[in-house]
Amino acid sequence: MTSYLCIKKIDNKLYLWTELDSIERQILEARRYEKTYFLYHNKEDLLHVIDYITKIEKTIKSINLGHDYRKNRIYKKLGINKELTQLHYLIKEYKKLVEQLINKEKIDPNIAKKVREKGHEITELFSNIRKKITEKLDSEINLYSSIPIFIFLIAIIIVPVAAYLVAKWIIDPIEYLAVNIKKISEGKLKYIPPYKRYLLRHKEYEELIKNINEMLHTLNAKQKELLQATKMAAIGTAISGIAHEINNPLNNIFLTVEVIIDNFDDLDKEEILEMLQDIYHEGERAREIVLHLLEFARSKRDMSTEEIDLTALIKSAYRLLSNELNTKGIETKLDIPDTPIKILGNFNQLEQVLINIIVNAAQAMQGGGKLSIKAYEQGEKAIIEIADTGPGIPKEIKDKIFEPFFTTKEKGTGLGLSVSYSIIKKHHGDIKVESEVGKGTIFKIILPIAKRYNNAAQ
Repeated sequence: MTSYLCIKKIDNKLYLWTELDSIERQILEARRYEKTYFLYHNKEDLLHVIDYITKIEKTIKSINLGHDYRKNRIYKKLGINKELTQLHYLIKEYKKLVEQLINKEKIDPNIAKKVREKGHEITELFSNIRKKITEKLDSEINLYSSIPIFIFLIAIIIVPVAAYLVAKWIIDPIEYLAVNIKKISEGKLKYIPPYKRYLLRHKEYEELIKNINEMLHTLNAKQKELLQATKMAAIGTAISGIAHEINNPLNNIFLTVEVIIDNFDDLDKEEILEMLQDIYHEGERAREIVLHLLEFARSKRDMSTEEIDLTALIKSAYRLLSNELNTKGIETKLDIPDTPIKILGNFNQLEQVLINIIVNAAQAMQGGGKLSIKAYEQGEKAIIEIADTGPGIPKEIKDKIFEPFFTTKEKGTGLGLSVSYSIIKKHHGDIKVESEVGKGTIFKIILPIAKRYNNAAQ
């Protein structure tokens, strides 16, 4: 009888846990439609958010009103009434903010920020509620588990075998459920495996395990849908990134053609030929950029390499950007050796890396500044240092700058440094960043020297 009462108490709480899982699914759905709205700006997504929030309000209201005395008493014993009241308040505030977004013709950044923050608060609070219930349930399982053992010790003389089987029948499923739920919360399991039967079936626990597994399956499916939506948004960003990456060579082509047209009569044949070679070079670089973006997406294309003079590479990249740097009032200093530094790589791709980093440095130095480019050998490595006197990179985002699509610019795509990092890695090199806020940033490109690299390959 005592064991039965223990199991009933735990069953009641597990039933309420299932009810809270329903609220959690509705919160996840509301947050999913919220994120979809900020990605695609479709107000129908906000209407879905309102629908799910309304359902959550009704559920919480029914709990707080206490129409079901047994259920309300159990919630009170769990000690989560205060959290539920707070959750109800956050839900109402969140709903008001979403309604404000619906009434706005354009997205208000302040309201959007508050919506995200309020949604995060709701998710965090509900996570704390779940954690509190889990701890309470574990505590009660441990308490109730000792009672059948005590009964077993009393009855061991009369019916030792029967008492042992009863204890096993009562305790094992509870402990099995508690252990597996804990493993799921720690991310070690995705579902609860079927419980191994002995003499008697555990129908209630089998049904509970089935319901929990169905719930987990639904949550995993929703997470996959959210991941797919994120991937689709990333594809759209990548398409716009292509325009960003090929814009530099196209601009150089247009500027060179403009110079030829404006000064055609004053230019001699050699100057025109040199400018035409620049146009051809930039067109070839644009083609390489497109091919590299395809490689970045597919990782299937081989990279053609040759022996390159690092000093010539730096001079070529600087020559293409010198006019732009002078126009922006940026003082440039080149510190490169007279003797060649030979590396093995793709000229156009490495030039693209230098251009990306130099352009980023120039954009960081609004109103002018100093840019220094230094090249030297260090053991078996060739080093290029590009230093600027810009505002520097904050520590909290320094580790993210090479991530695809991460950008702090209003019109940036976040592909420039990501592509540059990928290129250097394919050249068996590395990029390191040293930055101090208010003083500037140093990008250090490290590449293997050609002779030593060839020997290592052999």
